[in-house]
Amino acid sequence: MKITSIPSSNRSRTVSQRITAGIFFITILIIPLSDVLAQRITYEYLRTRDRQPNVFFEHHVVPGADTTEMNLVTTFRLENNFLSFRRMREDQQGDQVRRFYAEPTVRLDIRKRTDNAADRSEPGPAITRTWSETIYAETYEQTQSATSFHQNLISESLQPGRYRIESSTRADSRTRRGMAPSFRIPDSYDSDLAFFYFLDEQSDLQPPFSAPLMNMGRNVYFGRDHKLAVWFPNLQEDAEYSLDIYKVRISRNDTTVQNNVFEYDFDPDHMLTGYVHDIIMEDERPRLILKEFDNEQLTGNFYLLQIPNSTFENAHYRIRLVKNLPDGNTKTITKRTYQSLWLDMPVSLLNLDVAIEMMRYIVDDDTHRELRRGNRQQREERFRRFWSERDPSPENEYNELMVEFYRRIDYAYDNFTTPQKPGYESDQGKIYVRHGEPDSRERTFPPNQPAREVWHYSDRSFVFEATTGFGDYRLIDRR
Repeated sequence: MKITSIPSSNRSRTVSQRITAGIFFITILIIPLSDVLAQRITYEYLRTRDRQPNVFFEHHVVPGADTTEMNLVTTFRLENNFLSFRRMREDQQGDQVRRFYAEPTVRLDIRKRTDNAADRSEPGPAITRTWSETIYAETYEQTQSATSFHQNLISESLQPGRYRIESSTRADSRTRRGMAPSFRIPDSYDSDLAFFYFLDEQSDLQPPFSAPLMNMGRNVYFGRDHKLAVWFPNLQEDAEYSLDIYKVRISRNDTTVQNNVFEYDFDPDHMLTGYVHDIIMEDERPRLILKEFDNEQLTGNFYLLQIPNSTFENAHYRIRLVKNLPDGNTKTITKRTYQSLWLDMPVSLLNLDVAIEMMRYIVDDDTHRELRRGNRQQREERFRRFWSERDPSPENEYNELMVEFYRRIDYAYDNFTTPQKPGYESDQGKIYVRHGEPDSRERTFPPNQPAREVWHYSDRSFVFEATTGFGDYRLIDRR
C-alpha cells in the first residue's frame, strides 16, 4: 500500500460525516492532555504516556451442580508487559525455546454482603482463592509485548446472595488491585434473570459448541464483530424479549446516554433449549461450552446473536435486555456498560495535533497548512473529513488506510530512531512511511566504503548508505 501522496477526493458523503476509526478516541482522551500547562504535546511525549500494561478481569455466573447454588467463574488476562520476566537457561520444549520466565500470582477475596446496614462495616470472612503459574517467553520482545498475554480462570461455587469481589495480581514488585461492582448470585431460576457472555467469535455456531470468551474485562475488540450469548434461566412464556445498545459518554460524575446503535427482537423459534453451559480452559484460553443435558431444571434457555461491532465507534456502550409484558409494560432484566476498545491504537492518534503533524509526510504544504488552521473543532472536522473521504471500507468504522499510515509512523520510530533523530524523520523512515515494507532488502559492504542497503519495491528501488555506523542511513539514490 503506497501512501506517497494522497490527493483530495470528491467522493460524496452524507451531511452527518462518518466518524473514522480512532477519531472518537482522540475526542475523549486528548482534551485533558491538551490542557497540560504550556506544554507542547509531541510524539515522544505520547510514547511516555502510551498504554499502561493491562490486567483484565471478568466475572461470570454459570449453573451449579443443583438449583441451590451457582458457580462464579472469574476469567483473567495478563498482558506480558505487566509481568516481570527473568532470563533463564535456554530450555528446549519440542519446537519451543524458552529463554524467559515469569511467575505471577492472582488472588481473589470473595465476601458475602449483608442487607443489614449495621453489619456492613464488618464484612464476613473472605473466601480466598489463588492462582499461580510459570509463564515462558522465547524472546525479549515477547516479554515487553502488550499483544502477547496469558489467560486463565478461577471457579468457585457460591450460595445465593450478594458478594464483593476483590482481586490482586502480583508480578514480583508490581501489584495491581481491583474491586468488582457488587455481584449477585441469584437465589432461583426465575424469569427476571438473564446473563450476557461476549464471545470472540464471528462464524456461525451450532450447538453443541465451544467458543472463546472475549475475556477483556468490560471491553470488546474495536473494529470487529462478535457473538453475544444470552442465558435465560427461565422464560416467561407470555412475554417478548428485546435488546438494544446505546452509545454512552462516561464522565467523572455520571453516564450520559446518547444515540441508539443497535436494536434486536428475540425470535422464540431461535431459542436453544435442552442445553447446559459452563466455562472451561481449552486451547490456553477460557471458552464457553454449550452441551446437551437431559435435566431441564438445570438448563434454561440460550440465545445467540451477532453484534455488528465493526460498525461501532471505539466508544463506551450500554447493552440492555428488556422483557416486554403482555400488559404493555417493560422491565429491564439485565444491562451492562462496556467499551469497544482499540488495544493497538497507533501512538499518533492519542493526540489530534500530533496526528495532523505526522501528515506532513503524505500531503503537500498547502494541505498541511490548511489542516493545522483554526480552532480545535475546525481542525478535528478537517482531519475527520480527510480520512473519511479516503476510507476504503466506509461501511465499517475501522479505516484501514488511516491505521496503516499511523502504524508505519510507529514502525519507523521503533526501527530507525537514532540518537540524532526520531525514526520517522530519517531517510529510511520517510521511505517506509510513504511506501511501506519493501519487497526485499539487500545489504552490501563495499570495500573501504560505508555499508549500503537497497530496498526493492515492485516499481522502484532506494539505496541507503550508512553514515555513523549506529544504524543511521541516508538516501543516496533512487532507481
